[in-house]
Amino acid sequence: MISIKELPIFVHNGEPTRLRLQIRKFFRLCRHLLGKSCCFFKVLPLQDKIVASTFEGRRYGDNSQFILEELHRLNPSIKIVWIKAKNYNYPIPDYISVVNDRSTIRKAYEYDTAKVWLDTHLLDKFLSRRKKQLFVETWHGGLGIKKVGNDREILVKTNTTNPRIIHTTKNANLFVSNSFHLTNIFRKAFGYSGKIWKSGYPKNDILFQDNTAAKNKIHSKFGISSSAKICIYAPSFRDDNKTDPVKLKPIYSIDSKRLIASLHERFGGEWVILFRLHPDLSRLKMQFDYGESVKDATHYPDMQELILAADAFISDYSSCIFDASIRKIPCFTFATDFDNYKADRGVYYEMEELPFPYAKNNDELQHNILSFDPQAYFERLEAFKKRTGLHETGHATQDIAFVINEFIKGNSKPLEGIQGDLQ
Repeated sequence: MISIKELPIFVHNGEPTRLRLQIRKFFRLCRHLLGKSCCFFKVLPLQDKIVASTFEGRRYGDNSQFILEELHRLNPSIKIVWIKAKNYNYPIPDYISVVNDRSTIRKAYEYDTAKVWLDTHLLDKFLSRRKKQLFVETWHGGLGIKKVGNDREILVKTNTTNPRIIHTTKNANLFVSNSFHLTNIFRKAFGYSGKIWKSGYPKNDILFQDNTAAKNKIHSKFGISSSAKICIYAPSFRDDNKTDPVKLKPIYSIDSKRLIASLHERFGGEWVILFRLHPDLSRLKMQFDYGESVKDATHYPDMQELILAADAFISDYSSCIFDASIRKIPCFTFATDFDNYKADRGVYYEMEELPFPYAKNNDELQHNILSFDPQAYFERLEAFKKRTGLHETGHATQDIAFVINEFIKGNSKPLEGIQGDLQ
């Protein structure tokens, strides 16, 4: 049998690409044309229905999950349709209808007849919003470090833009933000000129709640002693190594034994590390040494529950570290490849600008933990929140679900009352 590496190489946009990628592009084009041909669905009446997705259908979660569940509690008669990526299996509430992302005609029908669209990522180019529909974009990043949208370094260097970003912003009529920082990104990196609601992020509402139940659940799920403390290590992906576990492993090179010993010495108690890869890497077969003190949490469906159960948090460039900081737990950054990452992806901050003690290697991480000063840390954290205009209320889910429910019922006044960037 011939391997993928043995397939002939063609050239696309000046870059070499293998036959498999050419075939994938062909089928994507076919689906796009098929979706465009289903425009007659737009003459059908709009239904009391919301169509939603997260991470392009690869998992159920993030802001969409919390809004949908609150919306169902408010109005169980609303039909909810979830767009799910092929070959990804995960639990979804039984009151939600599931549509395969590859079912182009069915997908076009659901979008064209739903009063509301909800997403955390980019819209397919064959979809276009009708005048009386509402498309709420709850971009998944939040208060992030790495550049996104058309700010990404590769697009800036080549003076190009991502057509899906342009298409998404053209169709969206409400973006949800949790900070001035993110609002500015929507304006610049996405070129979005419409209404932005600085409501806070729905997924972060639970981080204001009591964490007893979440702690018990996570301890039970991973077989962790009730007296043990949890440190989550959740690094981000790398654009150039998304499919190469051999190249990724040295980047995620935390010495777990030294980490556990340092946490014990500084904060006391028994510690367990939960290692969670980014969702984009969840299907890679990464070889790490898991055991009693290091657990694989990559496939746990709810990152916010993990954060609720955490006593400390470590990441590199992921926005989830800002979510964890809401809990007022010690947070640290560990990034061995910042210069390369900055040149490849681009960043909004130097690591030293962040409120989290920054380590480039295991020696520095150990030092940062042992010398952790909570008063200085919280002062830096509050100053950073003020600088970025971070705005988390603990009730963003209820606020957004209320507006969507009113819109579906035919009352658009709450939506019209959102005063753009100032809210």
